[in-house]
Order: sequence, then C-alpha cells, then structure tokens
Amino acid sequence: MLKRMNEAGSRIAGRTADMAGAPLAIVLVAMFCAGWFLRAGAAGENTLTLILSVASITLTQMVLNGQRRSEQALHLKMDELVYAVRGARNEVAGIETKSTDELDALRRTGEAAESALEERDAAG
Repeated sequence: MLKRMNEAGSRIAGRTADMAGAPLAIVLVAMFCAGWFLRAGAAGENTLTLILSVASITLTQMVLNGQRRSEQALHLKMDELVYAVRGARNEVAGIETKSTDELDALRRTGEAAESALEERDAAG
C-alpha cells in the first residue's frame, strides 16, 4: 500500500514539475500574481508572498526528486556498462556511495593500471 502511494506520488510530482516548467504555466502564474495584487492590493501582498513561497519550495522538491531518480537510473546504467566491458575494473561500479579517501585510492590505482597498459603497448 505504501509502495503504491509512493509510486503514485512520484508520478504526480514528476508530471506537476514538467507542467510547472512549461512557458504557459509561467505566464499563468504571472497573470495570477498580477490579478491577485490588483484585486487585493497591498493588504494581500503578504498572502501572495506566502502562497508563492510554499509553491516554490514544493516545486523545488518535486524537481529535485525527479533529478534524484534520473541520477540513480544513470548510475545503474553506468554500473551495468562497467560490469559488461571486459577489462573494466568492477570495483568502480557503485563508487558514488564511497568516501573521498576511497575515491582517491581508486583513482590512484586506475592511473597506475593505465600507466602499465601504456608501457605494455609501447613495448609490444
């Protein structure tokens, strides 16, 4: 039940973020703000500020959630390629969760392996 609700929420958030970025949506928000200000005057300015602040934070979270899912999918695809390529170091798959020290160690071992390959190619 919770998983279905999460999936539905993700779909709604993704579609809402896509619609909010459309040029028509931007024009409609500008027209809404102008209409609100003209109708409510200075007294409604605080209310409009509150509404726009909440909408801004909500849309930002929706966009970040979509980017996070996209980034996870991209990392999964890259990990699959690393596993599929012969000669690739399998320990680099999933490195996005490693610490900075572990990343530096992997970089150093990768540079050493690359140097050894270059020397072997030059000698052969």
